[in-house]
Amino acid sequence: MTEDIGKTLSGWWREALRPADDTSAARALRARLRRADALEALAQPQVHDLVARAPWLRHRPKGLIRVVQVLAHVERNDLRSLARVLGSGDPPAMSRARFERLVRSEADELPRALRRAIVLTEGGCNVATLGRDVLNWDDPERGEDIRRNWYFDYFNAARDNAAAEGKTEDIAQ
Repeated sequence: MTEDIGKTLSGWWREALRPADDTSAARALRARLRRADALEALAQPQVHDLVARAPWLRHRPKGLIRVVQVLAHVERNDLRSLARVLGSGDPPAMSRARFERLVRSEADELPRALRRAIVLTEGGCNVATLGRDVLNWDDPERGEDIRRNWYFDYFNAARDNAAAEGKTEDIAQ
């Protein structure tokens, strides 16, 4: 797993799911992956194209299925992580309580929770980061770090908004 999996997933998303000309084949693939069960997702040739780019994904089928199903819902790539987008706005795009439930989701609940979250972003977030995080959500070594980073991104989005508007808080109070 020496390659940058985020870059690989982002490239695959751009080519298979969201090509510049948005072909009927890409639209059909997105629709199939959105409603596919595990075996149906693995029956898509484009998923095997992704595995050909990163062969070790064959040994992580649950993560692979999760990531392709979630990425099928992303409409546009954004520089900001999903958590950052969800924490943006006043009020934030996703409430704090709902965000905390999302971050505490178990891996098998994650695709459903993320589908709902992506709707709140109008379909945009950083594809590479989301893909990498979804793939590693249940990883014993990385999962906690991923969740921690999501908290920082979500809660710091509000601070970014305040700074952009010229608002400041005296933290020492």
